[in-house]
Amino acid sequence: CIQTTADSSALLDAIKTSGDPHLLPFLPLPGKDNGLDIEGLAVRGMRAFVGLRGPVLRGWSCILELRLAAEGRLLKLLPVDGGVPYRKHFQNLDNLGVRDLVILGDDLLILAGPAQSHDGPHEIWRWKGGVKKRLAATAAFQRLLVLPQRERADRAEGLTLLDESGASPSVLVVYDTPAKSRLGKKDGSVTADVFRLP
Repeated sequence: CIQTTADSSALLDAIKTSGDPHLLPFLPLPGKDNGLDIEGLAVRGMRAFVGLRGPVLRGWSCILELRLAAEGRLLKLLPVDGGVPYRKHFQNLDNLGVRDLVILGDDLLILAGPAQSHDGPHEIWRWKGGVKKRLAATAAFQRLLVLPQRERADRAEGLTLLDESGASPSVLVVYDTPAKSRLGKKDGSVTADVFRLP
């Protein structure tokens, strides 16, 4: 077991000591320059899914699956595959990294966007059965929505479920660098978007 404290990161320590061929070379890079950049978290029970905005490797992004154990106020990472305390799930989201994750039933909703700090498409994908599958399969990933795109504004950063009842759940999307039209002139409010998923 690997333990995390206020002064350490069990996940980073695990990547460093495992000699991970996919992630280790990117640790020295800044997060917004395709280095390791965590931007999504979804939890069910003692399993956690960690989305990586970067690195994106030849078009493929990564979600890490963790098994957790509580010990007092601390968490431990339990071995998942061959003694390594995380499992890697790679998916081709058309060169996009993971911005946020949400669990919907046994599926994972993925908010995806550019790994680096530039304009580009922002999309919502569904990983069918992702919460219960042991390994990702390319056919299990489905693009649900391409979000409206604005130059140097409205970069989607957060996703949450508003209504998951019925065949078409709705989600709330919030943005980094929101367009001026989203900013309340007097009360400091910011307007988000609600989308109905197909």
